[in-house]
Amino acid sequence: MASGHGQGGMTLSMKLVRLLIILLNLAIFIIGAVLVASGCYVMKDPKLQQLRFLLNPNLTSAYSQSLSYIELFAIAIIMIGGVLLAIGFLGCCGAIKGFRFLHVLYAFIIGVIIIAEIAMIVVFFAYQHQVKNELVIKLRQSISAYYVGTPVNNSTNTNPVSLSWDFAQFNLLCCGAISKNDFVSAKKWDRINPYQADVKLVVPFTCCPLGAVKSWTELPSDLSVANTCATTGLNSYSQGCYDRLLDVISAYKKNFILILVVVGVVEILAFICSLCLYCRKDKYTTL
Repeated sequence: MASGHGQGGMTLSMKLVRLLIILLNLAIFIIGAVLVASGCYVMKDPKLQQLRFLLNPNLTSAYSQSLSYIELFAIAIIMIGGVLLAIGFLGCCGAIKGFRFLHVLYAFIIGVIIIAEIAMIVVFFAYQHQVKNELVIKLRQSISAYYVGTPVNNSTNTNPVSLSWDFAQFNLLCCGAISKNDFVSAKKWDRINPYQADVKLVVPFTCCPLGAVKSWTELPSDLSVANTCATTGLNSYSQGCYDRLLDVISAYKKNFILILVVVGVVEILAFICSLCLYCRKDKYTTL
C-alpha cells in the first residue's frame, strides 16, 4: 500500500474529506428537521394564531380560503426544512456510497441554495423600508375598518381582527400600530365605557396597564383598573405595536445572525467538499 493512502486506493486526506462531508450533511439534516418542527410550531402557536388576522382581515370572511402571511411563512419554513432534509440525506448517500452523479447533483443544489440565500438577504435590505411602510399602512387600515373595542365579560361584540389587536396590545404592552392616535380613525368603535356610561373611552383598555398575567388565549375579565387610563389616555402605552414587535425581534437578532452564519458556513463547506470528492472520484473506491 502506497504511503499516505488508505485501503482501496483513497488518500488519507480524501478519507477525511469524505468523513467531513458526512458530518456536514448530518448537520444539514438536523437543521432541516429543526426548521420543519419550527414551521409546525408556528402553524399551531396561540400567539401567532392571534396575530394572523392583523395583516389579513379578509380571513374573517366565512368564505375566505386564503392563507395568512404567518401561515405562508410557516409553510415556507417547512418547505425549506424539507429541502434541507433531502439534501442532507442525498449528501450522506453520495459520500458513503461514492456515487459520482450524486456529488455533482448535490454540489449544484447547494450552490443554488447559497445563491438564493444571498439574493434574499440583498432583497431584504434593499426593500426593508418599503416593507415597513406598507406594513404600517395595513395595520392602521385594520384598526380603522375593524376595531370595535375590548370585550368586557363577553358582553361586547367583537371580531377576530379587533380581538387580535387587544391580545397584541395586552401582551406586547403597546398601543396602536404606531401610537394611540391610530384609534382616532376607528370607525366601528362606539367608545362606550361599561364602567362609566357618561364618559367615552379615548384608548382601548388593552392600551393601559391591567396588572394581569399575560395570556394569548384569554383577556382579563375585569378591566376597571384601567378605567382612568382608558378615558383620559394618561399612562397608556406610548410605543406602537410595530416598534414593540421589532424590539422583541431585536432581542433575538444576535442569535438569529449566528444561526445564519453557521448554516452558511456549513453549506459552503459541504459545497467545497462535494466538489473535492467529485473531482477525485476516479482515484478511489468506496470504503
